[in-house]
Amino acid sequence: MYKLILLFLMTPLLTFAQQPDEKTLYLNSKNEVTTTKSEFKCIKNKYLSAERIDCYDCENAQHQIVKQLSVNFKIADTIKQGINPAYFGHTDFTEYLTGDLKAGKPYNGFFKEKKEGSEWVIYNYYQQGILVQQWYNDLFNKILAEDHQEFSDVKLDAKNTFINGKIDTGIEIIPVNMKEQRAMAELIRTVKNTKTVLFRVLIFAENTGVLLRISPLKQGYLLEDFGKNSLKITFTPEGRTIETIAPEKKSGKAIAYNYYSFSDRAKVDKNRPYSYFQKSNKLYIEQPEVAQKEPEDHDQESSRMLRKLSLSLYDTTPLETSDMIAFLQKRNGIKNYMGDYGLYEGKAEGFVYKPGDTEGTYTMELYSQRKVEPAKIPAKNKTLKELAAALKTYY
Repeated sequence: MYKLILLFLMTPLLTFAQQPDEKTLYLNSKNEVTTTKSEFKCIKNKYLSAERIDCYDCENAQHQIVKQLSVNFKIADTIKQGINPAYFGHTDFTEYLTGDLKAGKPYNGFFKEKKEGSEWVIYNYYQQGILVQQWYNDLFNKILAEDHQEFSDVKLDAKNTFINGKIDTGIEIIPVNMKEQRAMAELIRTVKNTKTVLFRVLIFAENTGVLLRISPLKQGYLLEDFGKNSLKITFTPEGRTIETIAPEKKSGKAIAYNYYSFSDRAKVDKNRPYSYFQKSNKLYIEQPEVAQKEPEDHDQESSRMLRKLSLSLYDTTPLETSDMIAFLQKRNGIKNYMGDYGLYEGKAEGFVYKPGDTEGTYTMELYSQRKVEPAKIPAKNKTLKELAAALKTYY
């Protein structure tokens, strides 16, 4: 699945050359790995053994599986601090992790987390049945660095910490199926003190890949696409500015957008495109401050996906995981987007909102295929919540 990673792998994958092939491994009572018969015989778990990691189920004399053993990787010293050394160690050919089960469930030590089709290697660390840490290979940064050697073997070099079963600091990896685009993605949420501080996206399609980074700023967002122009969004009470930044520059061309409350819709230039959004349960209209020309070559170097995302962010309300998944799967605009409107060959195209018969309601009509008459699915006298649901269902 990792087509993107394959772009960076120019050398064959290696394993630890000194690892003994097809030899039976054992663990003793001190969790030391040996090829000499000892207390716990370790049988290879083919389901968990992947990405150059060999994972074993270790059974006692009664043939009960009571331990897990994983070998064939490297472990950074920086993440070992504060962890019981009884559950990791090294031999002449490998570093390894172990874990103790209780009643068939992880209890103390390390256990591999299975992610189908993924090259992230993640180990859950338990203390008395409670998940307190995860160790993993920081795959995203290796890709950015084009570090071919680091892909030759697995190195656990980063960790997540948990409080009450939830991530306190670290990353969360969420697979996303992008069926319409015939692609798969992994959404990587970075967390600090329980709060989301960054989203990164790895998208994999046939013979191509995309790396995105979405960072919240004090008054907006920074949207980055690896190797392309970035977009910086800055919000004010009057509207927002979207600035295009080339990779080698710190600033670039900026476009200002004005906000209008729905009651002030007469101020909007009906001959130019505009969009609708909701905020604090009220409907607003946004329009560029000046008429926009066709995108210049400099603008076109920005990712289409990032441009679309930038046009769906209207305020500093924090992005949630569900917002990003909806955006990747093209399930309408994200957050507060309520549709847009424009003229094509002098005819209406898009959404038109009118006041409803009762306060707090609206009537929404869709003009499509450059026809003047409204589409067959008008939403009459509906609240913004009901209209947002209709948008997700039909559009």
